[in-house]
Amino acid sequence: MTQSTPVEDERAAYRVATLPPEYGTTRINQLFTRGYNRYIVDGEEQPGDLLTDLERFGTAAFKEDVRANAAEKPFVDKPGILAVLATLSAICVKAHPKFEHAPPRKIQVLYDIRELYVNNLASLLREFGDGSLQQDIAEVLYAKDPGEDGPHPGRVCTGIKEMPKFGDRLYLEIPMAAASRKCLVHAETETGEAGELLTRVENNCLYVPVGDFDTKYREYARRAFKKLLRVQEENLSEDQLTWLTTNESAITERIDRFIETGHHERIWRDWNPGERTIRVLRDAIRDAPDEVVSLGESHSAKELFEAVESYDPEADWKRDVCNRISSPRSLGNLLASQRDHRCLTIREHGNTNHYRVQGSSRGVQSIDVETIEDLFELPCMANMAERLHEKKPVRKDLYNFARMVMWLPQYQDSDLETIVADLKGVFSRWPWYDEQVTDYQIRYEFSNTIGGDTPVPMNCDNDDMQRYCIGQEQCPYSIWGSLPFLDEMYDQLSGTEGNGNEF
Repeated sequence: MTQSTPVEDERAAYRVATLPPEYGTTRINQLFTRGYNRYIVDGEEQPGDLLTDLERFGTAAFKEDVRANAAEKPFVDKPGILAVLATLSAICVKAHPKFEHAPPRKIQVLYDIRELYVNNLASLLREFGDGSLQQDIAEVLYAKDPGEDGPHPGRVCTGIKEMPKFGDRLYLEIPMAAASRKCLVHAETETGEAGELLTRVENNCLYVPVGDFDTKYREYARRAFKKLLRVQEENLSEDQLTWLTTNESAITERIDRFIETGHHERIWRDWNPGERTIRVLRDAIRDAPDEVVSLGESHSAKELFEAVESYDPEADWKRDVCNRISSPRSLGNLLASQRDHRCLTIREHGNTNHYRVQGSSRGVQSIDVETIEDLFELPCMANMAERLHEKKPVRKDLYNFARMVMWLPQYQDSDLETIVADLKGVFSRWPWYDEQVTDYQIRYEFSNTIGGDTPVPMNCDNDDMQRYCIGQEQCPYSIWGSLPFLDEMYDQLSGTEGNGNEF
C-alpha cells in the first residue's frame, strides 16, 4: 500500500508541517506543493494571488498584536499555505540590500516572521482535533535515546488525559519504559533552581503537564522553521527567486520605512535604544561651529545641549530624538543611562559631569574617508602602499584592504560590482596588477564569512599589520578607531548585537 503524501492527505501535511526535522527534502517539498496548489485555479497558476498573500503575511508579521493573536486564532488556516507564505516572506527579507551581508540571527524581522509562523502553527495544531497529532509530536519531544535493542517498540505517548486526582489540568501519559529525563518537569522558581516536581507517577506511567508540552514544542518549532526555510531556498530556481524579489514590494517598503524613520530596533536583533541618542549627538557635534564642541573632547551637558538645540536634522527620527532632549539636565540623564556605550565617557568635573563622545570606539584622531585612497592617511596603510609598489600583496594585505572597504558607510548599499570596480581602480596603480587575477581575488574575499559574520578588518595589534606599523605610541590613529566604519562593525566586536542563538 502506497503511503499517503502531504500533497493529497491533510493529516500527512500537518505531520510534516509540525515535525519537519523528522522528514527529508522530498516530503517537505510535497508540503510546499500542497501550499502552492492553493494558487492554481482550473489548471492556471495565479502568481498575483500568491504575491498578495505573501505580502499580507510578511507585513503582518511586523505587528506584535497580529503575532500574539495568531496563537489564539490562526492567521493562515492551512499548514501547506502557512509553510509557503512564511518561508517566502523570510526569503524576501533576506534578499533586502540592507541584509546582504548580515547573518540571519541578527535580523529581527526574520524572528518576527518565525514567531507568527510558530504561533499560527500552535493554533492550527490545537484546532486539528483528536490529540493524535500531539501524541506524534510527544514521540519526538519525550522519547529516550535508543538503547542496545533500538528504540522503544511501543508508543511513547499513550494518551492525553484529564487526571482529577492530580489537579484541574491535562496530562500526557508516558509509560515509564519509554520515558526520558525530559519528562521530569519542575515548577519554575525565582532563584532559577528546580522547584516542585510537576510530573506525576501512576500505574507505571509518568503524567507530564500539557503546559510543558506546549513550551517544549514552541522551542522545537522555532528550530524546525530553519529547516523549512533551507529547503524552500534550495527548491527555488534562479528565475523563481528573481521573479519573487523583483515583484515583491510591500515587505521591502516596510523595512525601508523602519530604516528611514530610525526604528533600527525593528530590524536588528537586540538593538540598543541608546544608539539613536549617541548617533544624533555625534551628528549635532559635527554640525556645530568649529571650536564650540568637538568629538573626542570633554564637554558639559550645557555645551552639548546647545549643540543639539542648534542642530536641524532632516530625518524625522533624528528630530524626534532632539525634541526629547528638553534641557541640559534631560540630556545628562539620557547620557547617564548610556554610560556603558562604547563611544561615551563620563567623568566628574568638580560638582558636574563632563561627557566625551567619540566618533568611533577609541579616542584617537578621526579620518574622513570620501574615497578609498583616503585610507592611505593611516601610516600603516601608507607603508603597505609603498611595499605594494615593489611586491605583490600577500593574501592578508588584500583581505584587510577588502574588509576595510566592506565596512565603510558609503559602500553599505553598493552592489558588489561597484565595490570591485573601485578597488580595481586603486590596485591598478601597482605594477603587478592583473585585472582578471585581482577581480577573482577581490570577489573571493567578499564571498568569505566567519560563522556567518562579515569579517572585520585587522586591528593595530594584529601581527600582519605590525609589519607596517610605525608604533602605536607614536601613531595618532588606529584602524578600528580612526576610520568611519559602520556602527554594526563595533557592535560585532563587542558582541552586543545578538544573544548567541542561531536563527
